[in-house]
Amino acid sequence: MHFAYYRRPVFLLLACYAAAILIFKGYFLKPREELPFRLPRAGVLVEGRVAEYPIGRPGGRRFTLETSSLYGRPFRTALMVYSKEKAGFSYGDRVSFLADLGQPAGASAPGGLDWADYLGKRGITAEARAMKIDVEEQAGPVLRLARAFRENALEAFDANLSPEAASVLGGVVIGEKRGVPPDLKLAFQDSGAMHLLVASGSNVGFVVAVVYFFCSRLGFRRRYAGLAALALSGFYVLVSGLDPPLVRAYLMFSAGLCAYLLRREAGAFHALTAAALVILLFSPRALFDAGFQMSFLAAYGLIAGMALWGKYFKAGGLRGHAVSLFLMSFFAQLGLYPLLAVYFHKLSLVSLFSNMLLVPGSGIAMALGFLLAFFAKAGLVLKFLVPAAALFMKLFIGTVRFFAALPFSSVSLPEPSALWIAGFYIFAFVLLHAPLIGFRRPRLYLAAALGAAVMAAGVPRRVPAAGGEKCLALLFGDADTRCALIKVPGAGVYIVNPGLKGKKLADAVLAEGSRAVEGIMLTSLEKKNFSGLEELAGMMKIGNVLVPYGPQPPGLRGLLKDLEGKGVAVRRVWAGEEALPSVRAGAGPGASGGGYTGRNDIVDWNIYGLSVEKDGGYAVQGSSLAAPPSASPQKAGVTALEFYYAGENSAPGQAKFVSYPL
Repeated sequence: MHFAYYRRPVFLLLACYAAAILIFKGYFLKPREELPFRLPRAGVLVEGRVAEYPIGRPGGRRFTLETSSLYGRPFRTALMVYSKEKAGFSYGDRVSFLADLGQPAGASAPGGLDWADYLGKRGITAEARAMKIDVEEQAGPVLRLARAFRENALEAFDANLSPEAASVLGGVVIGEKRGVPPDLKLAFQDSGAMHLLVASGSNVGFVVAVVYFFCSRLGFRRRYAGLAALALSGFYVLVSGLDPPLVRAYLMFSAGLCAYLLRREAGAFHALTAAALVILLFSPRALFDAGFQMSFLAAYGLIAGMALWGKYFKAGGLRGHAVSLFLMSFFAQLGLYPLLAVYFHKLSLVSLFSNMLLVPGSGIAMALGFLLAFFAKAGLVLKFLVPAAALFMKLFIGTVRFFAALPFSSVSLPEPSALWIAGFYIFAFVLLHAPLIGFRRPRLYLAAALGAAVMAAGVPRRVPAAGGEKCLALLFGDADTRCALIKVPGAGVYIVNPGLKGKKLADAVLAEGSRAVEGIMLTSLEKKNFSGLEELAGMMKIGNVLVPYGPQPPGLRGLLKDLEGKGVAVRRVWAGEEALPSVRAGAGPGASGGGYTGRNDIVDWNIYGLSVEKDGGYAVQGSSLAAPPSASPQKAGVTALEFYYAGENSAPGQAKFVSYPL
């Protein structure tokens, strides 16, 4: 692989087209046509085509629908449909039903999944709660056959394996991971093997290789063996749902096989760029999809890294295979580290080693899964096949849990800045192409130093706040708890009422670029306001915990004692007391009184005076966590947290305010 590859027409066209999508995002990602009525709306007659395999959920299924008409009039948009029916329709069917339409909910907490934004990027304009769904026209015969194979495979796994093994095998073979228990899914994340639960390019390569091998052994000529491999791998992509990694891999293998059959030269890099270009031409939105980004970056790192570095690590025997597996794991994951921090706020430290065992193991799991699906009705074969599959899946899952249980198997990471990400990719590009640049040439080390310098410039630093600089207040919670995250310039991140799950709270802190919480503040001593504190304390450092006076419940008393033993400063504070250098408790505007009174109907203990006083700055007065006097139509009924600035050197002004639906 040479730098000339980056001057080839297909790559230049891809680069220019991707840049155009980024620059003219409003044009390429223009929203669907607005619905011809306001939401919410009940009893809407909807007709359209099921655009994906329905996903099981408590109480029914959900799926994306490409509409053809609303109220009998032609109208094209996309809806996320929720149905209580668990059978009777599937991918590709044309259906009709009455539904109640509404707006999707936003993020339940900062740093978490913003469902409305996620659906919006996919072009989905509303959610539909469907009543009885009628199938007007079934999908074509090929898609029906793919659906039948998928259903038979999942039924075979469920009938012959434990629920845990069946769910993992479903993810490995066809990407159906919805039944994987949460604790096991977390183990896959911590071990760096989460990608194995998603049908990926290696699955397509497995199908192509197996089909081509058997066709060749049966005496098929090269042309017919290649066509059979393309046809059956395409069928597999349909079975697995046309996910971006599968489509990318199928296009790549199609280009490579066609070139091979025509006796033309075609490199993997050219096939990768052509596949990316084709996908973006049909779906520009894919550029902003995490699956698309991670799939292509992993494939690019693997292709470029092995092409340039592989010759330096050639060795035979077991050692040579181990080195090759390590290099493949490293280059495939090199470009994913920033994306893992952005999307998941977590990085596995054992993934380079775990994947050396788990990736080859997933190939064996795929083979066993296909055999179970093909011989599901053959009792004699199953008698020997099922015990072997059950034993292997037990070992496979045990290996995942082993790596996940290692000390420091994974670390939580704050969301990196755009500058840090840019520097990382400069450094990664230099590392991948170091053999091509030349190890003895100064330009290699200058380019690497440039990447490192840009990364260093992108690392957030704690600096004193300038006068008049505004805080960021984020309100979130659930039906029972009202939480707030407060980011004070120069003073860190504070959380008011950590009553959600600790993982959600930690993601909120990491999304704001911090790995620690300066202070936890409770507005009352009710369990709903501190239920997530213990889990949060196990995931990141906490500096201080401020609680109002009053009788502490046993659960809180024991938790605070444990935190004090770990070095956390626990303080009780009255209104007006200086609790921390930048925090003062008090009765702010709208409060019911000073101090803790035990009343539960409103929050009557306020965080007052969150400020940085180092340079004669400002003071921030916090109102109580009560509903604002006036809420915008989009935020109707949503509790708000407001901050106001007052100081001798700055005119009063309202703080930046961000609200999350409860």
